[in-house]
Amino acid sequence: MERLPNSSGCFVCGTQEENPRGLAVALYWDDEARQTVIPFEADRSWCGYEGVVHGGIQAALADDAMAWAIRRGEGIWSVTARMEGTYRKPVPMGRPLKALGRVVSRKGRKIATEAEIVDEAGEILAQFKALFIEVDEKSLRR
Repeated sequence: MERLPNSSGCFVCGTQEENPRGLAVALYWDDEARQTVIPFEADRSWCGYEGVVHGGIQAALADDAMAWAIRRGEGIWSVTARMEGTYRKPVPMGRPLKALGRVVSRKGRKIATEAEIVDEAGEILAQFKALFIEVDEKSLRR
């Protein structure tokens, strides 16, 4: 798998030095599966209920997995326009997990994506779908 670059200051993939409150996860691209892979093991600071990863953290991981699938797979920058999630089972802290994201379709500037959070056995714990809109890279810089 190819290691993808971190985005400076990003809450999900920025480095701990750039964003001490961020998750600082590593991002990978699985070219064969055409998907982003984000391995993670949550600690207490990621929890909502004791021992269970907060739903907002799960959504943030899925959002980054989908955004990077577009960036690496389509070669463009995009922003989330709409996202929905289904939380199937509690996502536990302290166990190896993965967020997986991929592009489903593209029509002009609109890109449909999907993501899952899976456990070490591949069981789906949470599922997400999102619509992203392509943006000009210059518009992302201020």
